[in-house]
Amino acid sequence: MAWLLVRLKLRLLGNALRSTTGAKVSFILSTIFAAAVAVGLFISLATLRHNGAAVDLTAVTFTTFAFGWLILPLLTFGLDATLDPATLALYPLRTRPLATGLLAASAAGAWPAANVIGDLGITVGLAHGAFAVFIAVIAVGLQVLFCITLARLVTTALAGLLRSRRGRDLAALALIPLFALYETFAQVIPNMAEKGSLTAASFTGIDQWLRWLPPGLAAHSVVDASTGHPATAIARLAIVAAVIVVLAALWARSLGRALVTADTSTQSAAVRGAGTLPFPRSGLRGTVAARFWVYQRRDPSALIVWAITVIVSVVVSVSSLRGQGNPLGGVLLSAGFGGAFVGVFHSNAVGITGPAFLFEALALPDRRALRAWFAGQDQALALIGVPLVIVIPFLLAAITGHPLNGFLGVAVGLAAVGAGLALSNLFSAWLPYPVEKRAGSPTPRAVGGYTGQALVGTLGSMIGVAILVSPVVVGVALTGSAASAIRMPALLAAGALWGFALSAAGVAIAASAAEGKLPELVQLAARSKL
Repeated sequence: MAWLLVRLKLRLLGNALRSTTGAKVSFILSTIFAAAVAVGLFISLATLRHNGAAVDLTAVTFTTFAFGWLILPLLTFGLDATLDPATLALYPLRTRPLATGLLAASAAGAWPAANVIGDLGITVGLAHGAFAVFIAVIAVGLQVLFCITLARLVTTALAGLLRSRRGRDLAALALIPLFALYETFAQVIPNMAEKGSLTAASFTGIDQWLRWLPPGLAAHSVVDASTGHPATAIARLAIVAAVIVVLAALWARSLGRALVTADTSTQSAAVRGAGTLPFPRSGLRGTVAARFWVYQRRDPSALIVWAITVIVSVVVSVSSLRGQGNPLGGVLLSAGFGGAFVGVFHSNAVGITGPAFLFEALALPDRRALRAWFAGQDQALALIGVPLVIVIPFLLAAITGHPLNGFLGVAVGLAAVGAGLALSNLFSAWLPYPVEKRAGSPTPRAVGGYTGQALVGTLGSMIGVAILVSPVVVGVALTGSAASAIRMPALLAAGALWGFALSAAGVAIAASAAEGKLPELVQLAARSKL
């Protein structure tokens, strides 16, 4: 069974090279990036050989990769085209051989191989002597196996959890703090390294508890073997192996339960309250706004999107919050990223709507109706995005001790929201793509072969917002000597008017582009699997 599923995984990876051009490019880029990560990680760990904090840095590195294996499957359903257990539910397979086969298949691919090759750098950086090298190889194997087992346990548990509405909400809420921790860690460490404040002493405190986690145990076992404590090294590895066995047992149990549990997500539920939709007097635009507004409140994916927007807006200014950067720059950066992510996460409105777009398209016969459709969703998104770019800059400005910077951040944030909404409309009309939701992941992703369009939409929105808000940023820079009583209201008005103008222009251009390709948009939306 294990060898069969490994061959199936390898066949799926090989088929990517015979698929669409977008799938080929995505597969090749992913493989190249995996190879670069493997080489970079190996060299980084190998250069720690004469570093006094080698074991501390290795424990941090191992823990970071383990946390990455925990986070990424929640967003992309595993690494490198992980097999979906739901596709095997109808086959008469016993749980134990199926779990073993899926675990072996998860270990096949470019990213698991990159993890193994990169981690082997400890054979040079930590190991001293033949026995220590032997222990290091075993430690690497257990470290990678721990990462894969942990990732499979989380995704499979969510696969069962996501069968109900309450479960999807809980999964979304569970993902938010994990992403916040990971994003904060990913921002703090590079900033510390860039400023030279990352020294051996920086990890003294954190290693006191990291050393008792499985990644830390694996790293410290190599040091024990190198310093003449073989029994301690073997004991540490035995603990890691025991943890993996427990995780595997929990995974097998969760897998068996998920494959036989009835789907309850379509069962009827009692309606707690009834009433008219919001925006009842705004015609088609109000109807679209009402639909988007309801889903922003009820869809777990929307909850994740807005939470990530808030997290990124705060985390990008972490250096300012720690008193190590320009306070005004941090506030402006936070506001700009907030507006940009509003566009990034909504730059595929047609694909995210899915097959339901067919019924909406029946009410969009001309350019005027399409303008109302795009304007309606902008109205709903602005009801959330605008308050965020008002509250967050003021909070950050107050924390950094320069409350007046909040007005400047709001000016940039309002322009950024307008730019983000404009670009989201343009990419929704120009480069739409179908999306899919897979068991174990609360967020949709691009269907195979359309990863390139998703990447273009993300990068295009980020770069486009940076360019479009530059006039407001320049205005902030050039009016530094003006009186605050005049400067703040003028910049706020300019940012709001510029953002509104950008949003209106995006609606008009997107409606004009979508008018001539409405049948194509319907076909793409119909391919979404939500």
